[in-house]
Amino acid sequence: MPVRGWLRAIREAIGLTQGQVAARASVRRQSYAQLETAEERGAISVASLRRAAGAMDCELVYFIVPRESVARTYVGLAQAHDPQFRHQRATEHSMALEGPVARDDPH
Repeated sequence: MPVRGWLRAIREAIGLTQGQVAARASVRRQSYAQLETAEERGAISVASLRRAAGAMDCELVYFIVPRESVARTYVGLAQAHDPQFRHQRATEHSMALEGPVARDDPH
């Protein structure tokens, strides 16, 4: 995360002022400034992030990435904790053995 938060970094990168974003979000500039401050402190809600992102014509993408101590990859995480993973892998393996199917093939 940028030192001053994503909202401020993106707003400045696309050349908008707090007042412009506030107007697009239908809030006062001071209210929008409080959102940037809340994000910087780690105290902003996902709903507020989504609203601010929308006002900047951006999309909020929210995700959690496991640390290496949990799993090196999402596949590793699924292997360790998802009982359906084995079934998915078996299905993928079976489909790979069948090979590609031609769309015009009536069989």
